[in-house]
Amino acid sequence: MRSREAACAHVVRREPASGGDHDPATRRHPVAGRRTVGQVLLATTTLPVPYLADVAVALPRPTGPAEPRARWIRYADGESAPITGLTSPALTNSVPGLAEALAGDRAEPGPWSDAPLAELADLLPPGFGPPGMVLASPLLSGNDSAGALLLIRRSGRAGFDRRDIELAREFGARAGAALATADLHGEQAHLARVLQTSLLPPELPVVPGVTMAGGYRAAGDTLRIGGDFYEVFPHPRGALFALGDVCGKGVGAAVLTGRVRQSLQTLRLVEQSPLELIHLLNQALFDAPDAARRSQLTTVLLGSLDRGPAGLDVRIAGGGHPAPLLVTADGTVTPVPVGGMPVGALSAARFAETRVHLDPGDLLLAYTDGVTEARGPRDAAMFGEARLRAALVAAAGQPPAALIDRVLRAVDDWLDGQAHDDIAMLAVGASPPG
Repeated sequence: MRSREAACAHVVRREPASGGDHDPATRRHPVAGRRTVGQVLLATTTLPVPYLADVAVALPRPTGPAEPRARWIRYADGESAPITGLTSPALTNSVPGLAEALAGDRAEPGPWSDAPLAELADLLPPGFGPPGMVLASPLLSGNDSAGALLLIRRSGRAGFDRRDIELAREFGARAGAALATADLHGEQAHLARVLQTSLLPPELPVVPGVTMAGGYRAAGDTLRIGGDFYEVFPHPRGALFALGDVCGKGVGAAVLTGRVRQSLQTLRLVEQSPLELIHLLNQALFDAPDAARRSQLTTVLLGSLDRGPAGLDVRIAGGGHPAPLLVTADGTVTPVPVGGMPVGALSAARFAETRVHLDPGDLLLAYTDGVTEARGPRDAAMFGEARLRAALVAAAGQPPAALIDRVLRAVDDWLDGQAHDDIAMLAVGASPPG
């Protein structure tokens, strides 16, 4: 069978930073690229000074009724850093082209001479004096406007010629596109954070006769969400547990993770045999309305913990997932072969079930391949099963939480700050007698 890494192979493209503007100032302070809205506004105000103006003021378009007054960020020649504030209603209505640009109209930049000081006083640095000429330019974004840019020159400086106006128009278009991109990226990052929070493993329940602990590390990239999961469902005789890893990254993986977890929440109410439950889960993924249009591949372990007179009887059904490891109190580490095909791969997939007994002091560790495939800085070698077993031998006889912490520390030391895939682990054992 192909490894899960091969089955879920993907390519991440790194696009080079966009270029084409040979102005050295633009190369030092690019407006384009993946930046936050604040970073784009900072570049939008600092780039034109002092080349095009003595003062540059960016006014992003208000987001809605909750923001009736436009915000502004200003940078003036000689100032150490930009400052921010809120516009007065009089300013918005008095500067030609400003209200239209903020409303989203594709107004053309137009110079405004002999600007009254009272209408611009709040935007100008102390001691600036009466402005000479003002150029209001929309920050265009496609067929819309992301705001406006005011370029202000001191009294006595030459006015804006045709070349200046053309340059302001081009700069406004680039800045507007960068603002729209930054805003979109911010919304996507917020969505990713919300999804990831909703998909974090739950707090583990208290199950009489069972000790357990979970470990979870999300991938370093905030947009890579929802790939790994674990769940524990108590029942009168003990508990059901699930640990899995969906194929893919990002929002698509998050949606599938949520679907698998919700399906398990429902199906376990009618079926508590791991082997039957994994068959039902496989069918549930194929019965989904969009099953024919997207990959549903998931590796998973489903287990049942039943309390006995001396320890726990465990039944485990496998769906193409790495074999869990049995760690005995004397430090012996043994894989528990389960096998089976990934869930969602085939409508008539074959799954397998195995049984193992846990004496008090024994632990069963289920983990995702983010543990063994963690790559360190030395030749990008993987952490591997040998290092995982060594960490488990060192933690033998300790409670589940200590074992999980030991493995996480070993993986962190191996990564040495490098990026990693999602990691999920679940350790279960029998409570000591008495």
